[in-house]
Amino acid sequence: MSKVRLCYQWEHHFFGLNPEDKDLYLEQLFILVYHLGFTYNDAYKLPVWERFWFISRLKKEFETAKENNTKATSNAQRTNSGSRNARKFL
Repeated sequence: MSKVRLCYQWEHHFFGLNPEDKDLYLEQLFILVYHLGFTYNDAYKLPVWERFWFISRLKKEFETAKENNTKATSNAQRTNSGSRNARKFL
């Protein structure tokens, strides 16, 4: 029996991520690990749709916190403006 050597070309003959796409999922994993406290393995094993859901929910939470923070600072500036003038006369 003769040995047959098979040569396969792995370049773009399958559906999947390229080595250049590594930043896509590593960025997602970083967000899940850093902000949400996932372990690396848990974040890596999450299905893609679930990963996107957690990240979009975190983004929504940050936007809500930012809106609340800007409202609070604008209200604080309005209420503090009168107290600054009162201090000048004391």
